Amino acid sequence: MNLRQLEVFQAVMQTGNMSAAARLICITPSAVSKTIGHTELQLGYKLFTRSKGVLAPTPEALVLFAESANIHRQLEQLRSIAVNLREVDQGQVRLAAIPSISHEFLPMVLAQHVARHPHVHLEVRTLHQDQMAEVLLNRSVDFALGYYPHPHPQLVNRLLVSGRLHLAVTREIWQRAVRVKRADPISFMSNTPLIRLVGDDPMRAVIDELGARLGVNMTSGIQVQTSRLALELVRLGLGWTVIDFLTASNLDPATMVAVELDDLPLLPLYAHHAVASPPGRQAERLLAQLPGLLAQAMLRNQAPVP
Repeated sequence: MNLRQLEVFQAVMQTGNMSAAARLICITPSAVSKTIGHTELQLGYKLFTRSKGVLAPTPEALVLFAESANIHRQLEQLRSIAVNLREVDQGQVRLAAIPSISHEFLPMVLAQHVARHPHVHLEVRTLHQDQMAEVLLNRSVDFALGYYPHPHPQLVNRLLVSGRLHLAVTREIWQRAVRVKRADPISFMSNTPLIRLVGDDPMRAVIDELGARLGVNMTSGIQVQTSRLALELVRLGLGWTVIDFLTASNLDPATMVAVELDDLPLLPLYAHHAVASPPGRQAERLLAQLPGLLAQAMLRNQAPVP
């Protein structure tokens, strides 16, 4: 079975009839029928039975369909890579970022880039860390932004900046902490619920370590999947959490407090790209703007906490 026969066979299996398969792969129904007939002749057994206008796969066809599905996916990925290679330097930048960077930092980046380069098309995806390798390796995006190095061996990690983690809590709770424990208000958090993370978020271990150090009861409280949801619960007064420096820079000082955690390791922000496909000219131009914009964003964190 050659690649063309495989494509036609997969199309028929997916759609259930010759006409729909022809539309899916942009050939005529007669071409689909001839290809299937020729394939059956080569294989020496039937792939489909036809009864009263209904096309049904044979047991042999079901086995071939399951075994060839991965090959078909790889062909589709190859087709996507071929198209994306053509578009890399044609006035387009495609990037991805984790939610906290996408929501807290990228709007400023995009506004400045559009002002400087209005004819460059921008495409932005918001992804979690575990989704980045696939889109980078198949060249769906030029680069991705995330905290901590990505562990995939075929990705390059380019450090852009490092910043402090912050304790986030409502102003009301923080002022109470200062009144009760003026010398060490952070220790007041040991009796305040900690909003923790679940899953494989790299910040989970840092948050849990701080909670354990403060003596927080780790068997109770609320756990959520994203830092963004954790922060929304903090805004409602349900406890405290740990946030990145970009999120801290955008908090409303009238209702929220972000306290620098100087005793925790710095949080590194990286640009990731595939080893085999470094960013093109347009993407590199955008990447060159990021350190300066990140420095501007971090300056907003410099105000002392009351």
